[in-house]
Amino acid sequence: MDTFIDKLAQKKNAQEMIRANSAAEAAKMEQMQRQMKAYDELMQEIRRVNIKTAENVDHVQDMLAQCVEKLETLEAGSGQAEDVEKQLAGIKSLLEERIARSEEFVHRENVKVYRNVQAAFTEELEKQSQPPKSSKLPVGLAVAILIGVAADIAVNVFALLMQMTNGKLF
Repeated sequence: MDTFIDKLAQKKNAQEMIRANSAAEAAKMEQMQRQMKAYDELMQEIRRVNIKTAENVDHVQDMLAQCVEKLETLEAGSGQAEDVEKQLAGIKSLLEERIARSEEFVHRENVKVYRNVQAAFTEELEKQSQPPKSSKLPVGLAVAILIGVAADIAVNVFALLMQMTNGKLF
């Protein structure tokens, strides 16, 4: 009867370990899905920033063209061509400098976001490429369990043979 209870306990422990492993795998999968969702959101943010940057560049270029057009009309209507030309050159250089600064700033921000996403992907790839650490039994404990199972089988087989042959040991 004790061997039956021991076997039942072993089966129950094995089922509990299987359930625990399944739960751990499900939790890991859920975590990976959350990370992938976060990465997707980062990629969408990068796309939005790039679109916004393109819109801003177009807007600035349109404004620059309007300013140049207005300055050229002023130049044509004014008798002081030299002063207007100096002002026009000054405004053009100022606008070009501001556009260059704006483009540099946007480029730096895009590079930062790209590097952050790249680092996150690299880190996750390293985590996934490493073999999972499994909980191994010490060799001595494994041998002891194996000997115990073999002894249990031998005792049960001996008892069964004794019943079949109607033999009595004592």
